[in-house]
Amino acid sequence: MESLCSTLKKADADWIRQLRRHIHQYPELSGKEEQTAGLVKDTLHRIGVKDIQSGIAGHGIVARLGENMDGPVVALRADMDALPIQEETGISFASRHDGVMHACGHDAHTAMLLGAAKILKEMEDRIQGCILFIFQPAEENSPIGGAQPMMEAGALDDPQPDAVFGLHVWPQLPVGQIGIKPGFQMGASDRFEIRVQGQGGHASMPHETIDATMTAVQISQVLQTIVSRNVNPLETAVLSISSIQAGTTHNVIPDQASLMGTVRTVQPEIRELMEKRIRQVAKHVAHSMGAQVHVDYHRGYPVLNNDLAMVEVVRKTVREQWSEQALPEIRPALTAEDFAAYLEKFPGAFFWLGCGFTDPEHNFPLHHPRFLVDERILPLGAELLSTLALRYLAEKRGEVQ
Repeated sequence: MESLCSTLKKADADWIRQLRRHIHQYPELSGKEEQTAGLVKDTLHRIGVKDIQSGIAGHGIVARLGENMDGPVVALRADMDALPIQEETGISFASRHDGVMHACGHDAHTAMLLGAAKILKEMEDRIQGCILFIFQPAEENSPIGGAQPMMEAGALDDPQPDAVFGLHVWPQLPVGQIGIKPGFQMGASDRFEIRVQGQGGHASMPHETIDATMTAVQISQVLQTIVSRNVNPLETAVLSISSIQAGTTHNVIPDQASLMGTVRTVQPEIRELMEKRIRQVAKHVAHSMGAQVHVDYHRGYPVLNNDLAMVEVVRKTVREQWSEQALPEIRPALTAEDFAAYLEKFPGAFFWLGCGFTDPEHNFPLHHPRFLVDERILPLGAELLSTLALRYLAEKRGEVQ
């Protein structure tokens, strides 16, 4: 990291940092990003961006720089929503909204994209084409998300981008490293809820009941065999039970129980298999226990597949701005990201921006109540996004190789 430095003026770097800290203090859940969207819109106005569409699919915003509508169009995207997590960082700018926290770094994403917009606005006369800035709501709101609703609302219809780029802070990588690979980088995510209907009664007389709690436990145990006994060991699948709920007191066997979980896959046929087997297991285990069962299975975000040519644009930008050492080999992850919806429609690439602290004791995973980013990434990320956009436009016009 010592060889890396931001070329931004200190005042601009501080401006990005203060934006991020303000957004961090006032997090908003998916679909409720009203104040955050207002801040984004006001900030864009203050830096001189005039072409702004707001209120898209809720609180989405698309801003545009560049007047050459006959030239290439590139889009940069940041997500704005937070998570229902109680913050435990103890920092001076911790969340002021009880039970809501930017535990996934979307505050940093939004601030960095605003920083990129400021950089690019100051050199707007050099933009030979068009740059779109997508500020997206509801990324955490799987299975719906915010990307697909924004596209369905026509946010990227006029003009349509020739390429779309996005990033995500990544604590597993140190500051100054970029994780990107062609093809599969992040998995498909589905979720399910299984509701068991039994027959309740006194806990001292279980023989007179149909135990919904025990049925749910049995279903949970058998579900764990699907991956190990139905999926080829050379293929990829994860099934996790994240919640089992039943009963309210010690001496009553409840008549209802529920369990929730997630499924992560890569191959479409494995995705189909997982849903089919979950339904079969729940039905037959419940039947064997004398209970009734209902399964709700929701398809979530698709697999995130990066376009090879767009990956190379990112890599060239990183090599020129930083170095070859900033591009380590990475393994894909089964975390999901609704940026994948853009990549199903437009060429593009999504990359991980290392935000890990030098001291590993300060590093916590995404979605953890003590998660934070190393703030040195903020000006670096803003510069990388702006440089990436300019390089893509130049390559598209044939000006660079």
